[in-house]
Amino acid sequence: MDVPRFIEERRPDWDRLDRLTRKAGGGLAGLNKVDLHELGALYRQVSSDLARAQSAAAADPELVEYLTGLVVRAHGIIYRPEPARLKHLWAFLAREFPQLVRQEWRPILLALALDVIPVLWCYAMASLDPQFLAAVTPPGLRDRLEKGELWVYRINPIAPAATSAILTNNISVTFILFALGMTFGLGTVWGLVFNGIHFGVIAVVVGQTRMAREFWAFVAPHGALELPAIYIGGGAGLILAAALLTPGDLSRKDALVARGRVAVKLALGCVPILVLAGIIEGFFSPLPPAALPPGAKFLVGGALFGLLLLYLLKAGAGPPARMTNVQ
Repeated sequence: MDVPRFIEERRPDWDRLDRLTRKAGGGLAGLNKVDLHELGALYRQVSSDLARAQSAAAADPELVEYLTGLVVRAHGIIYRPEPARLKHLWAFLAREFPQLVRQEWRPILLALALDVIPVLWCYAMASLDPQFLAAVTPPGLRDRLEKGELWVYRINPIAPAATSAILTNNISVTFILFALGMTFGLGTVWGLVFNGIHFGVIAVVVGQTRMAREFWAFVAPHGALELPAIYIGGGAGLILAAALLTPGDLSRKDALVARGRVAVKLALGCVPILVLAGIIEGFFSPLPPAALPPGAKFLVGGALFGLLLLYLLKAGAGPPARMTNVQ
């Protein structure tokens, strides 16, 4: 191998790889997509150059040492383990997510109102028009309740499978409410209102039977976490809607990108809350009175709601956190 000619031909790629590794510093975050693609290609080429230099009959020790150092630096950057993903996730949940909830309290409060007002409407309609409940109550529901048959106790024999289904459903509902913000908010609003009407009808019917206390004792433990998470997810959908409807000085696309980051993070932050709520709903909430008195469930529900409020209102207090990439 003609070493001087080899160096002359290959030196531009080596210099470029050297510049990229210095630009990358401790990781890949400092490189754009073009740089990343070039870094991978140059790493492979220079690795091949190193192999050629090592196998040459008259190997140049200084050249081999230089290329070895260059390849090692590039390898360390490309294959460096992603630093502390759990640390970033913890920082997001401990600081950024509750800060975002406090920052975006208006759409979240609006989502709550869109869900709660239909519940109150159902109570009002039931008191004003006795025929209202007869028209909307599922067939046979009142008779089963009068006999002391509360459907939630069916969860107990199949708690593991039921928990999985509950988790999937709750997370799906929250993310659907968020995603429907792309319909200029119409889908999100309808989803919240429909959920409120459905829950309101059930609540009114159950409230007129002797199973009311047991029903609310079932709702309290997991509802203390599940309902706020759904309202936060609904609020995230309303944020997307606001970006589309009132983009301000930005184009709709730019407003959606800017506000969409916040909305996505709000929706993602709900997932751990919904997971915990689903586990409680599957294994704790449906325990019969013989196993756990309703009063104990109300106490647990109150405690969980208090802890959630404390977390959302106090965690991450101080200067706004730098936005974290949650992937």
